[in-house]
Amino acid sequence: MFLYLGGAEIPGWRTLLEESAVEHVAMSYMGLRRRTKFSKPWLIEEKFPAGQKIFLDSGAYTINSALEDKFSQAELKDIAAHYMTFVQDNIDRVEMVSEFDALPLGREWIEAAREDFFGDLPDDKFLPIWHGGDLDILAALAQRYKRVGIVQTALGDRNLAPALNGLVQKYGTLLHGVAMTKPTEMAAIRWDSVASTSWISPSQYGDTIVWTGKELKRYPKAYKAQARKQHRTLFLDKGFDAAKIEADDNKEILRLSIWSWQQQIADISRHAGVTTPPDEAQEPNAETGGVGVDTPPDENRKVMATREERETTPLPVMGLGKTSEHYTDDEGARQTRDLPLVEVRSASMRICDTCFLKDKCPGFKPNANCLYNIPVELKTKDQYRALQDSLIEMQTQRVLFMKMAEDMEGGYADPNLSNEVDRLQKLIAAKHDMESESFSLNIQAKGSSGQAGMISRLFGKDPGEQARALPAPVSADRLIEANDVFEAELVDLPIPHTNTRG
Repeated sequence: MFLYLGGAEIPGWRTLLEESAVEHVAMSYMGLRRRTKFSKPWLIEEKFPAGQKIFLDSGAYTINSALEDKFSQAELKDIAAHYMTFVQDNIDRVEMVSEFDALPLGREWIEAAREDFFGDLPDDKFLPIWHGGDLDILAALAQRYKRVGIVQTALGDRNLAPALNGLVQKYGTLLHGVAMTKPTEMAAIRWDSVASTSWISPSQYGDTIVWTGKELKRYPKAYKAQARKQHRTLFLDKGFDAAKIEADDNKEILRLSIWSWQQQIADISRHAGVTTPPDEAQEPNAETGGVGVDTPPDENRKVMATREERETTPLPVMGLGKTSEHYTDDEGARQTRDLPLVEVRSASMRICDTCFLKDKCPGFKPNANCLYNIPVELKTKDQYRALQDSLIEMQTQRVLFMKMAEDMEGGYADPNLSNEVDRLQKLIAAKHDMESESFSLNIQAKGSSGQAGMISRLFGKDPGEQARALPAPVSADRLIEANDVFEAELVDLPIPHTNTRG
């Protein structure tokens, strides 16, 4: 898959793309028109270096995406006529040229222009554009033309990958992704090429685009300081000026963006054969309609090879230990048996030639296994405590080293250092919790009338009843007998006064 980096109609970006040795670039006619009066013929061969492959995009996307009409029908037709003249003047210098797909002109006008002008262009250079909707129209374009452009907005929320990949398989169509910004959609479909201006985003919006080695990450402007410090080592390893990137040097940030996008496309191309081949059976659905993959003839079907049965073995990264347990068998006899325990082997399957540290590792040896192992065992409380101590010490070293780096850079608060301090605090708190010996038990219980209470359910009926019972009554005679002397004074109670009315 080829990536055409857009924006080459602007001299500054065109120069940067040339300095970065970018082979495939895209330029927008409408973008150029906003900056050029075309008082004389504008020739691509005079503006671009020899050998650079150029995609000439009409730039009608800006017309189609405008919130309101900026041009009348007559103005659009005049622009289209000049674009066709521009195409004729430069057709020998471009790799591919799109039609003038301004939707306000209507489908009939666009199709007529294909027949009257664009259809006469070389088959390998003309690019008709599909904007979504009827998949039968897309299939007709794929059947007739060698190349077909698909705008990213045409994909919408639908999964069109099976349908698009099916067209590639059935007709050999070369699909081109127009204005692509999403790596996931670039990877899901069998594009021959894609074009994007997303590499310019850091210059326009202040964000940062970085290929981390595994994925393309875009950090918004609000997080750029943290991201740029986080990837400082990567910048230096790849030959970028980390200080300029942190200082918002526009050229260096765009150089990083160009490199990152190129790495993303290279990674997609490397993994292109991993996805499910489009010639395997896929059920048609409401979204793909009738544009599916024809069932291959029987003679072309893949024949499943005869499976060879062989003895299995545990995964190389797994070890097996054992422990013993006592049990009572069916006859009541005491027995002992061994039980397997899963362990992680300290040895590694890593090979020096494919290790990401091969250029720096002191133990590197071609075609050899990794020299180092990691003998870790965690089975006792002391081992857990020793590991926790080691992690805290390691994190403390990192925090102090980052503090020194922060001071050497002028003392500006580094958000990455703050994050590492938070991690250190969490490790210390975890160790404190692990060493705490306190224990508490809180039991909450409730019951209802007519049901056994919690004490009865735990200890039986009698203890429960005894706990709820009142003390037994004591008779006066027993109380007197229980005391040697019992003295009392007789007190006459006053007669209550009765108030009568006569």
